[in-house]
Amino acid sequence: MQKRTLIIGLLVLVIGVGAWIAFRPDRLVVNAKVNESFPSGMAASTGSSSRVLLAGQFHDGAHKGVGEASIYQLQDGKRVLRFTGFETSNGPDVQVYLVAAADAKDSETVKTAGFIPIGALKGNIGDQNYDVPADADLNKYRAVTIWCRRFGVNFATAPLSPTQGNMAATSATPASQALFSGHFHDVAHKGAGEATVYQLADGNRVLRFTNFETSNGPDVQVYLVATADARDSETVKAAGFIQVGALKGNIGDQNYELPANVDLSKYRAVTIWCRRFGVNFATAPLSPAQGS
Repeated sequence: MQKRTLIIGLLVLVIGVGAWIAFRPDRLVVNAKVNESFPSGMAASTGSSSRVLLAGQFHDGAHKGVGEASIYQLQDGKRVLRFTGFETSNGPDVQVYLVAAADAKDSETVKTAGFIPIGALKGNIGDQNYDVPADADLNKYRAVTIWCRRFGVNFATAPLSPTQGNMAATSATPASQALFSGHFHDVAHKGAGEATVYQLADGNRVLRFTNFETSNGPDVQVYLVATADARDSETVKAAGFIQVGALKGNIGDQNYELPANVDLSKYRAVTIWCRRFGVNFATAPLSPAQGS
C-alpha cells in the first residue's frame, strides 16, 4: 500500500512538472523587459538614413496592449518593425505576426486572414526591433499581432496605416490622379466607405478603399463588374466581372493593383463577392472623378 502511494505521488509530481513546463504559468505574472535602441543604419525616426512606411497604435486583444508599432525602410533597403512604448502581458511561446488584415480585434481574424511569423516576442515590455522579410507585401499584411502560439490567442494588435508622404498610401498626391470613385452601398451585407481608382506616375492603376467596412466571410473576393451598379447577386453573374484579388480585410483602408488591360469604361462597379456562396456583399458604382 505504501509503495502504491509512493508511485501515485511520483506520477502526480511528474504530471505537475510536465504541466508547469508546458504552460509556464509563471510567465503570466513575471515581466520580460527589453530596451533596444534604433538598429544600425536607423539614425532617427525622421533621419535621412531611414523613413517610416507604416505605423499604428496597439490596442487590447485578449490582454492589454499599448505602444506604437512602426515599419522603417533603412538606407540599405531593409525594413525593420520597431515597437516603442510597448507593453502587453507575458506568456508562453509568444510570437510577433504580420497579419493579412487591416486590423485583428479577436483571435479568429488572425487564423482566417493568414499571417507571416516575424519572430518570438523579445519582451512584453519595452522598445524592440524585428527584421521584416524582404518578400512581405505590406499592402497585404497591414496589422501586427502579438500571438500566444501555445494557446492560439491574440494578445494585442496594432493596425498599420501609411505615414504622411508615402506613396504606399496611394492618396491624391502630385504623383497620382484619381480616375474613378464611388461609395459602397449595402447589398446582402453592410457596405460602407469609398472605392477610388488612381493612375500612378508610372502608369500603373490602383484601386483603393478608404473608410471601408463590410461583413467578413469565407473566400471573399474583390471584383470589377461590367455594369454601372450591382444591387443584387444576379447582376454580377449576368454582367460579367474581372477578379482583382482576395479581400485583404473587411474593415479598413487597402490597395489593389489593377490589371493593365482592364477597360474602365466597361467595368464601372466594384463588388465585394463571397465566392463560397455566390453572394454580392456590397458594391460601389464608379463615376469619373472630378477633373479626369
